[in-house]
Amino acid sequence: MPPTPTAAVLYKKKDGSLTISPDHKYLFWTGQGTSSPALTIPVGDITNLQQTPATSAKVALKVFVKEESHVFSFTSKDRAKKEQEEVTDTLRNTIAAAKAPTAAAQLQPATTPSGDGGQQNGGDAGQSAAMAIAKAISSKQADEGWYDDSKLKSDFQLQRSLLEANKPLQARFNEALKDRPESVSISQFTTQFWSARLHLLRAHAIEKAQKQGEYNVLPEIRFTRRQAEKEGDPDIKQLHITKEQIKLIFRQYPVVKEAYDENVPPLDPGGFWQRFFSSRLLKKLKGEKITQQDPLDSVMDKYLERREAGPASIGYIPHFIDLEGNEQNHSQRKGNRPDQDMRPSSFDKVPLLRVLNNLSEKMLSHVAPEDGEAHAPIGMDEEAFEQLRLRDLAMDDQDNRVKLSIREPGQLGHGDAHDDLSAEAKLYMQQDPDQVISGLREGLQPSQLGADKSGTVRLDRAVNYHSDSDSGSEDERTPKHKSTNGKKSRRRVAVNSHSAIASATSSILSSVATRRATSSSDPSSLNGFSQQTFDQLTITHNTTTEFLHYFWTLFLSGNPAHVTELSQLVSTLDRSLDRITAVAETAEKERQKKIEGIEKQYREYERRTGKRRRVDHDEVPGGKRVVNEMAAPTIKALQMAAERYRRELEVQSKEAGGA
Repeated sequence: MPPTPTAAVLYKKKDGSLTISPDHKYLFWTGQGTSSPALTIPVGDITNLQQTPATSAKVALKVFVKEESHVFSFTSKDRAKKEQEEVTDTLRNTIAAAKAPTAAAQLQPATTPSGDGGQQNGGDAGQSAAMAIAKAISSKQADEGWYDDSKLKSDFQLQRSLLEANKPLQARFNEALKDRPESVSISQFTTQFWSARLHLLRAHAIEKAQKQGEYNVLPEIRFTRRQAEKEGDPDIKQLHITKEQIKLIFRQYPVVKEAYDENVPPLDPGGFWQRFFSSRLLKKLKGEKITQQDPLDSVMDKYLERREAGPASIGYIPHFIDLEGNEQNHSQRKGNRPDQDMRPSSFDKVPLLRVLNNLSEKMLSHVAPEDGEAHAPIGMDEEAFEQLRLRDLAMDDQDNRVKLSIREPGQLGHGDAHDDLSAEAKLYMQQDPDQVISGLREGLQPSQLGADKSGTVRLDRAVNYHSDSDSGSEDERTPKHKSTNGKKSRRRVAVNSHSAIASATSSILSSVATRRATSSSDPSSLNGFSQQTFDQLTITHNTTTEFLHYFWTLFLSGNPAHVTELSQLVSTLDRSLDRITAVAETAEKERQKKIEGIEKQYREYERRTGKRRRVDHDEVPGGKRVVNEMAAPTIKALQMAAERYRRELEVQSKEAGGA
C-alpha cells in the first residue's frame, strides 16, 4: 500500500493538517495545536473531487461528500501544488479501487467463455460489456413497491413510519398486540393487521416518495425590519437565509456561486450575502429594472455582464423519429431564431420575461428524467394503458348485480285476499278523479271542521278532543282482556284520547333526541364519560374489532390447522366482553359520583335558601347504559361469532362421534 500523504492546509480560516489514514479509508483534518481530528470524512462517501487549475495562484481541493462540500487550501510555500496532487491522486486511486469490483460484477455476466478454455472473443466480449453497461445505466425501471401487496406487508420500515405518523393507529396496534392470544405469533398478527390496511400503507409510501419541486428562491428571501432599541435610531434590517436556500441559489444562478467562490474569503459569508441582497446583481437576476439610484458595489457589479455557459445537461438529441418534433423544429417554416422576447438586444424592454423564461428552462432541466428507456417508443405500454383506461363507461362488461325477487304483500296470503284487493282496486278505478278531489276539498273546508264564525279552526274540536275529559284516564285504567289463546289482546287507543297525545309526544321527542345525538356537531363530545374512560372504551372497541376480523378470516378459511388457534381466539373474544363490562362498571361509578356531587350541591342550596330541589337521575349523562348502547353492535357481533363457532364445533363433534 502506498504511503499516506500529509499536507498543511487551511480549513474554514483555521490552520491544520490534512491526513489520509494508513488503510486509505478515512480523510482526517486536524487543527493546529490539537491531537484528535476535528473532521473525519469516509473515503467511500466522497462523490467528487475538484482542484484549482494549474494556472491559478491559489492551490485548493474541494471534496464533495453527498450533499456537503469541504474546501481545503494548501498553505505550504514550496510544496503546496505537489501536496495537492499527492492527496488528490491517492483519493482518486482509492475510490477507483473501491468501484472496481462493482464494475467487474457488471462486466462478468456479459462475457462468454469460448471453446478453447478460457479465452474470449475480444469483439463479442467488448460488445457484450458495452451492452451490459448501457442496460445498467439506461434501463432503470419504475419501482413497483407501491402496488405490490406482498412488498407492502413485508416492509417493516414503512409500517413503523406509518405507526409513528398515525398515533391512533399506533395505540390500536399496540393494544391489539398486547391482548392477542398466545397461539398467534407476532408475524401472523402483523400480517393480518396490515392486510386490512394496505391502502394506508400504499398512501403513506406515495406520500414519503413525494419531494418538493424546485422553485424560484430569490423572491422568497427578504429583509425583515426590527424596531430599534433606542428611540430615534433607524430600524435594524435583518436577513434570514437557510442552507437549503443557499443551495438553490447556487443551483439556479451559477453566477452567484462563481462570485461566492471568488470572494469568500476574504469576505465572510454573512457579509457576502448582505452585499448581494443590496446589490444591482440581485435586481438583474430578479428581472427588475436597474436605476441610477441603486447603490454601486465594487465586488458585485463585476458580475453584471457575466454570461452563463448554459446548463450542464445531456446533449441535444435530434428528433429523427418524433414527427411532431420535426414539425415544431421546421426551420423553413418557423425559422431558427428564438422568440422576440428572448433575442439579445442592447435595450432591455422586458427583462423580467427573459429572466423568467431562462429560469423556467433551467428549472425544467433540473427535473429528474422520466422513468423509461432513452430510445423507447413514444407513448405508454399496453399494461399502463389498461390500468388507466376508463372501464366504467364500457358496455361489454358482464352484469354481476344481485337480483332480488320481492313479492307483493298481497301475494303472501291466500288467493282470495288478492282477488278481493283486486276487486276493490277495480272499484276505485271506476270513480271520477275530479269528483274525488272535489269531495276531499269540501271535507277540508273550515265549516266542515267545526270552525267558528270568524273561520278559525280549533284542531282539538276537529278531532273531538276535550282537555277536561277523563276518557283517556278511564281507558288507561281499563284492564287488558286476554284472548282465547292466553295472550293479551292489544288495546286500541282512540285518536283523541290523552294516552294517544302522550304517546305521540313521547315518540316525537324520542326521535328528536335520537336525531340530535346522531348528528351532533361536536366531534369532541364524550357522551358524559371522562376522557380516560372514553379512550379506554375506544381502545377496547378497536381491539375487539381486530380480533373479530382475525376470527372470521380463520373461521371462513376452513383450514383444520387453525382449530387450536380458533379456540383461543374465542376465549379472547369472551374476554373482550369482560373488558366492555369492566368499562361499563367504571363509567357507572363515575356517573354515581356525578350524582352524589349534584345531590351535595342541592343540599347546600336547600340549606341556604330553604328550597328543595329534586335530582333527576335521567338527566345525568354517561354510565353503564350509555356504554351498552354504544357497544351494542360490537357485543352482538361477539355473541354471534361465539355462537357460530360453538354451533359448528358441536356439529363436527357429532359427525366425528358418528364416524
